[in-house]
Amino acid sequence: MTGRKLYLYILKFILLPLALLFITELVQRGSISSVLEWPFLQPAEFFVSYLLVWSFLVILLALTNRIKLSFFVLLAISLLFALISNTKQKFLGEPLLPWDFVLGKETTNIIYYFSDFINFKLIVFFVGLVVLGVVLFRYVPSEQKLSGHSMKFRVLLFILAVVMISSVYANKPLPLKQALDLKCITWDQKLNNSMNGLYLAFLSNIQWLSIEQPSNYWEESITALVEKYGSIDSVPADGSSVDKPNTVKPNIIMIMNEAFWDPTLLPGVTFNQDPLPFVRSLQKKNAVGSLLVPVYGGATVNTEFEALTGHSTSFLPGGSVAYSQHVRRPLESLASILANQGYTSTAIHSYHNWFYRRDEVYHHLGFHKFISSEFFVEPELKRYYISDQEVSRLIIEESQKAEQENKPLFVFAVTMQNHGPYVVGYEQEQIKVEGDISAEAKRILEIYAQGVADSDQSLQMLVEYFAQSDRPTIIVFFGDHLPALGEDYQVYRETGYFDGDLSSYEKYKKMHTVPLVIWSNYLPDLGKDLKLTTPFITPYLLHQTGLQGSFYTDYLYALSQSFPELPSRSYYWHAGIDSSLLEDYQLLQYDLLFGKSYLYQGKMPSIKQEGYFLGKEKMELKSAYVREGDKGESSPWILEASGKNFTPASQIYVNDKPLETKFEDENRLTAVVSEKVVNQPNEITVQVKLVDSLNVIIAETNCTILKKMLK
Repeated sequence: MTGRKLYLYILKFILLPLALLFITELVQRGSISSVLEWPFLQPAEFFVSYLLVWSFLVILLALTNRIKLSFFVLLAISLLFALISNTKQKFLGEPLLPWDFVLGKETTNIIYYFSDFINFKLIVFFVGLVVLGVVLFRYVPSEQKLSGHSMKFRVLLFILAVVMISSVYANKPLPLKQALDLKCITWDQKLNNSMNGLYLAFLSNIQWLSIEQPSNYWEESITALVEKYGSIDSVPADGSSVDKPNTVKPNIIMIMNEAFWDPTLLPGVTFNQDPLPFVRSLQKKNAVGSLLVPVYGGATVNTEFEALTGHSTSFLPGGSVAYSQHVRRPLESLASILANQGYTSTAIHSYHNWFYRRDEVYHHLGFHKFISSEFFVEPELKRYYISDQEVSRLIIEESQKAEQENKPLFVFAVTMQNHGPYVVGYEQEQIKVEGDISAEAKRILEIYAQGVADSDQSLQMLVEYFAQSDRPTIIVFFGDHLPALGEDYQVYRETGYFDGDLSSYEKYKKMHTVPLVIWSNYLPDLGKDLKLTTPFITPYLLHQTGLQGSFYTDYLYALSQSFPELPSRSYYWHAGIDSSLLEDYQLLQYDLLFGKSYLYQGKMPSIKQEGYFLGKEKMELKSAYVREGDKGESSPWILEASGKNFTPASQIYVNDKPLETKFEDENRLTAVVSEKVVNQPNEITVQVKLVDSLNVIIAETNCTILKKMLK
């Protein structure tokens, strides 16, 4: 290679990463001014981001020895990441994060959720890539390969690039991270991406896929906390708190209603009717207050995680998804605490069993069973999802079973009907909106408000039923987060409710506070204008009902008396919060969630329930036989399977091979069989299985032998 060609080659080598970084940040930020300001506002972060892009480009060049190909591949990957990050940030307030890929099975569903909004962008993206590819590989002259000592030079480049990346990520072998004072802003991932850029922010967050052990974590420190907040002798062998005199074991029904919020809080708009008439009617005699939740627009399971366990996501990296990343072993929860007191602990979610690993997590949390969407029999659907009232009907059905068994019931139910996006409406809509907002914003708000009205009616169904019940019952009803009403807070901006700035605690609180309703048919006083944070729901319930908790829940209840509203981001902790108390909270949470469970003093309570299963009840196959088809049937041979608890998705398996199955009812399935099956001389085994949308068997019956043909 001549000196001039080498000079041009090196020039490309310097300018191409700069162009690639600029284009990537432009797509992610959606603002050219933000990209141009970035090098001046954050010069160190800009420089390191450039180094990272250069390093990844060099690695590809070292592997391919083709700079055009390397540039094209890295640009395609970078732009795809930037596009997804931009879209996710607009709707959920968080950019693309490493743990989005840890979600695994959920990633497909997240992409589906955004599909209505990114289809056009994706089309433009792929068309642009094709055009760029054609231009690069057809019209731009091919670069000269490095000759002579090319391989040695490429290896040297590869090593140099890896050193640069390692120095940024791990501060080794060069202390770049320390020298440039690079920080990962885990409490505000939107700000983190704005300051550090997509490359540096994403790489910095990888370290948070695992949680670092606190420097003061050891057995003696946990023992000291137990002595500080209560005598170690007061903690029984099962980990529960001291005995309480209560003998009443009420049904406890906790419903986390999808995106449940009060849209009448929006200024500048009016509704032709109140979407929450029943909730308002409860305000005089029941606890109707507010709940400070950890998320906005999505990441439902973080609210769920806090409500069930008492743990706080403030001690996890910003943007973490607790169920997907951190619940990997038995973890004490309200479900396990109540199960150990004779309750049947049932989880209900009107969506896929595998979403956010709920099928595994609910077992770790101590539930007896989990009823997911696969086990709803011909449910009522509204918009995309199973209706809220269908969930209420199932809760009533489960309570009737528990009543027959004379056992108290704990239900934790998660609904889906009012999940966004709010682009497809209802067949019958009563809610109309007026105000000085765009037609698009008005339509989004009308669809959402109609869903809220349905949620209100589903709560009314439950309250009216249990008001007539002799079994003491307490119902807790709350939202998981505020709804994502359009792109980039569209409805909130147009109505003047929120301007997209979360710099103050008051603004954060507006976008993270949902209604909380607590109703009971036997407790006279649940408090008025109740204000809580999600980790304090379980301690509050145990205290109100007089049921035994644990040292941890008793500690949390005492903590809640000091500051019932505890923001899930430490950035918003105000002067009135005693940081030393929160350090104790963090240490106890680490011990139970990640550590060696020193709090139990070697006396681990029973958490995971034996016999845990998915479904209302376990499926059972009583008999299977082949009969001659009736005149109206398409085949002369029909296999009939009789049993219990079948669902429309249940399939008959013959010798472990699935048949196309017809659901007759919950006790009977049929399938067409061939002459070969009928006349087979050997014994034929029959089984019924339920396979979910990921082709995983989630329930199956016993096997039985196919009976001879009936004459």
